[in-house]
Amino acid sequence: MSKAAEYLLELEKKDFRILQSIEVGMRTSEHVSIDTVVEFSKYTLDEVIKRIDGLHFKDLVSRWKGHYVGYQLTHHGYDVLAFRALAERDSIIAIGRELGKGKESDVFYAFDTKQKTVVAKIHRVGRPSFKRSKKLRSYVGRRGHINWLYKSRLSAEREFEGLQLARKIKAKVPNAIDQNRHIIVMEYFEGIELVDAYDLTKPLKIFNGIMSQVRKLFVKGNIVHGDLSEYNIIITPKFDFLIIDFPQYELASHPNAKEYLFRDIKNLCRFFKRKFSIESDPNEILDVIYNEYEEKLKKKKK
Repeated sequence: MSKAAEYLLELEKKDFRILQSIEVGMRTSEHVSIDTVVEFSKYTLDEVIKRIDGLHFKDLVSRWKGHYVGYQLTHHGYDVLAFRALAERDSIIAIGRELGKGKESDVFYAFDTKQKTVVAKIHRVGRPSFKRSKKLRSYVGRRGHINWLYKSRLSAEREFEGLQLARKIKAKVPNAIDQNRHIIVMEYFEGIELVDAYDLTKPLKIFNGIMSQVRKLFVKGNIVHGDLSEYNIIITPKFDFLIIDFPQYELASHPNAKEYLFRDIKNLCRFFKRKFSIESDPNEILDVIYNEYEEKLKKKKK
């Protein structure tokens, strides 16, 4: 269970106000001073110090000592704020055990108001490398000061948006239920990553199905996944599949969309050839999809 979930019911309204004040302060400062927390929270200095000491003990904030004493939200503190907001909207009422861990996300079982199992995906952008994540993600743009909270929230917002666009055309992706800060709530789905699916009985059918979805996303949905590989395709117990992880999606109108589309296709062609000896030509597949997309654009102009 997430540490944030353990403390969610223990914290009082004033504790949340302190956490929110630090969150606001981190928009402009790496470390937020006590005076700033007092200003934003409207609490007395004594009250702020007492509350912030308790939050520090619970590892919801970290303390920094330089030419002044400053505070940051920890991952757990940011989780608490997001989980509370989602709970207030009845999107989730409880958090369960960890379902999985990616390079830049943690995934937990969660439960909605009807005790139905859902999935809570917590974005952790910057876990491998701040420099790399900033370079690769267009949603960060040219912003100067940007902390890990903001990057993770942008990543979650981007993925939520991508999943919604994909669902509009009934693509094979999880249904995104809600999103707050760096957490997305999705419908629960079972399965294993394609990379671990050693017993596929009809790999060619799966390959053709995936390419059909890549085409559908691009031609009908006007988006490209942008990071598609054997690690973000889930094979379900009935040997169907879902495409996941959309924070790097781009619109088909993006100047580099064709390049991203080819990269996605090439990744999958290479994998299926290596693992299942399926021969395919990524250039040929790219031409078919992109030509269809261009034909659609021509018809719209007429």
